[in-house]
Amino acid sequence: MLVRLMEQLESVPEGSGTMMDNTLIVYTSNNADKQHTSGTNWPVMLLGNCGGIFKSGCFTQLDGRRPINALYSTLLHASGAPCDRFNMSEKMAAKFDSGIGPLKEILV
Repeated sequence: MLVRLMEQLESVPEGSGTMMDNTLIVYTSNNADKQHTSGTNWPVMLLGNCGGIFKSGCFTQLDGRRPINALYSTLLHASGAPCDRFNMSEKMAAKFDSGIGPLKEILV
């Protein structure tokens, strides 16, 4: 179903490319490393590059100190609503997140 969706997006002209060229599909499981996870080991597939914002065609493994919240912060940055952290207080971020803002490893 996912491939079919991507093929349909590729068939729709948009700007100088296709709709898929300007799309990012976030594909993930509904759970991560254990039942009550901290979100530190959460496999995610990003399909497309959202108009050249995200790296594509590569595997990126993060250091394990950036939780899923950092991905959400990255998505907000890419959509024009930047934030340093998503749904984490400064105290929580100091405990669970080794960085601030978007995941530079997945951005162009």
